Amino acid sequence: MSAASPDTLSNADIAREIQSLQKRAFERYEDAALRAEADPARAEAIYAQAERDTAPWIARATALNDERVARYRRRAKRWRNAALVIGVVGAMVVMWMMTRAG
Repeated sequence: MSAASPDTLSNADIAREIQSLQKRAFERYEDAALRAEADPARAEAIYAQAERDTAPWIARATALNDERVARYRRRAKRWRNAALVIGVVGAMVVMWMMTRAG
């Protein structure tokens, strides 16, 4: 797990780190489930410990995902603006062509 700020990581690094964090959290919860099944009297304490153990991983994955979503939104906004500009320029060209033909 990288301690780098999410905004300094590449998209591939973000995806890779999220996947790693998810895998670790799932493994930890799976281990907790097996331990709770073996000792039902302590199940609540076992699950509480698993939640405490995974909390930093979940927080990091959330921060990484928030950065990924922000990047996608910025990209979508750029594409939307480009499409609008192309549409306006295209409409102007069509109008110019119509005035030249008449």
